[in-house]
Amino acid sequence: MSIQIDPTKQRTEHAHERHKHAAGPSWVRRRALIIGAAVAAAVAALLIVLNLGSLGNVSIVSGWFPVFLFWVTVAFCVVAVATRRHLLREFAIGIPIGIGFTVVLFGGLAITQAIPAGAPRSMYVWLIVTCLVAGLILAGWRRAGWLRRIVGVGAVGLCVLSAGSVANQAFQYYPTFDRLLGKTANNFIDNAQLDAIRKEVAKTGVLPDHGATLSVTIPGRGLKFTPRQAYVWVPPAWFAPSRPQLPVIELLHGGPGQPSDWTRASYADATSLAFAKQHNGVAPILVMPDVNDGGLTADSECVNSAMFGQVETYLTKAVPEFMQKKFNARTRVGSFAIAGLSEGGTCAAGLALNNPKEYPVFANYSGLVSPQYNEDTQQQTIDALFGGSLANFNAHNPPYLLAHNRYNGMSGWFEAGQQDPVSVQAAHTLQGLAANAGIDTCVTTPPGKHNFAFFTIAFQNSLPWLSWKLKLTPEPSSIAAQCAPGKS
Repeated sequence: MSIQIDPTKQRTEHAHERHKHAAGPSWVRRRALIIGAAVAAAVAALLIVLNLGSLGNVSIVSGWFPVFLFWVTVAFCVVAVATRRHLLREFAIGIPIGIGFTVVLFGGLAITQAIPAGAPRSMYVWLIVTCLVAGLILAGWRRAGWLRRIVGVGAVGLCVLSAGSVANQAFQYYPTFDRLLGKTANNFIDNAQLDAIRKEVAKTGVLPDHGATLSVTIPGRGLKFTPRQAYVWVPPAWFAPSRPQLPVIELLHGGPGQPSDWTRASYADATSLAFAKQHNGVAPILVMPDVNDGGLTADSECVNSAMFGQVETYLTKAVPEFMQKKFNARTRVGSFAIAGLSEGGTCAAGLALNNPKEYPVFANYSGLVSPQYNEDTQQQTIDALFGGSLANFNAHNPPYLLAHNRYNGMSGWFEAGQQDPVSVQAAHTLQGLAANAGIDTCVTTPPGKHNFAFFTIAFQNSLPWLSWKLKLTPEPSSIAAQCAPGKS
C-alpha cells in the first residue's frame, strides 16, 4: 500500500524548517542584546539609587558619570542598530539618510556659529553618530516593533546627550547635577529674605555664617539694549548693624555666557565666603552684570556700538551707581575693581585702562590681547563693533593704550592656564606692556585649560590680592603669582 504525500504540505514544512534555522541565531542575538540592555538599565537604576541622597553634588564632568553615560549610550546604539532582520538593506537606506542629516546639521551650525571655539572633537563625533543612528532608525521604522522603536528613540536621545556631555566636560559649564538642574548659587535669596536676615542680625548682633546671592535688575538710561538680570553677592559683614561700606569687585562673564556663570560654574560665591571666614566675615561685594546685550551667544566686547548698544556706559556708570545706591558700596575713589574671564577678561583690561580712576585694580583671566568679535579678523572686528574706525578700535585696544599712556598707581593681575596657549601668550604680552606703563603687575600660568574649572582657580588665586589692593584686608602672606612693581 503506497502512502500519498501532499507536495504542498511538504514544501511548507521545508520552508518553515529553513525559516526556523535562519531565524534561530538572529532571534538568539536579539534576545541576548535585549537582555544585555535590561541588565545595563538595572545597573543604571542601582547606581542612581545608591547616589540618590547626594545626587545633586555628583560631578557630571569627571568620575563615574561620564563613563557610565558612554557605555549606556553605546549599549542602546548597538541594540537599536543590530536587532533587525534586514540589516544590510536597512544600512543601505539608513546610512545615506544619516549622511544627509549630518550635512544639514553641520551646515546649520556653521551658519549660526552656535558652537563656541574650543569645542572638543569628540562632540563632533557624537553628533555624526547621532545623525547616522537617526538615519538607521528611520530606515527600519516601518518594520520595527514598538520595543525597537523605543530603544531607537532612546539611542538617538542618548547620543545627543553624550555630545552635550563631552562639550560640558571640556568647558565645565555645568559641573554637577544640581547646577545642571537649575541651582545657580549657594544661599540664593530674594529681597524679603535679605531684609529678614538684616533684622535678625540687628536683633541678635550675630552675623550669619554665610553670604547671600541675589538676582537684581540694574537699570540704565539710553542704553539701547536690555541687560539680563545681574547677580550680587554680599559677605556676612555686609549684614552688620553698623552698615559698613565695602568695596566691590565687578565680575564680567565671557561669551557665550551669562552673569550666573560666576556663581553656577566658577563658584565665586563659595570662594568669597571661604575668604570672608578667614577675615571675620569681611570680603568685597561681588556684582556680576550682563555684558552681552541680553544674548547668550552675543559678543559685545564691552564697548559702545551700534550693534549692541551702550554696553561700556552700562558697565562703567550704571553698575557702580546702582551698587553704591542699593548696596551701600564704598564711594571713595579706588573702591571698585574689575575682573573677567575669557571675553570678560579682555573687557576688564580695556575698561580699567579707559577708566583708571574708577577701576584702579583689574584682573584678566584667560582673556585675549585685543578685542575680537566672535572669531573674526581685526578688520572685521573694527567694522562690526567700532564703526570701521581704527582710531575707535585703538581707543579700546589694551596694547595701544599701554604703549601710549602712563598708568602709575594701577594694579593688574594676569592669569591663564598652561593648556591654553593663546591666553598664556596674551597674559605675558599684556603683563609686559602693563609693567612698562607703570602698572604694578602679577602674572601666573598654572596648569589648566580654557574652562570654568580653571576660572574657579584663577579667582581663588587672585581674590586675596584684589581685596588687599582695594584696601579692605591686609596684604596676603603669600601671593600665587609672580608680582612686580610698575616701571617708573
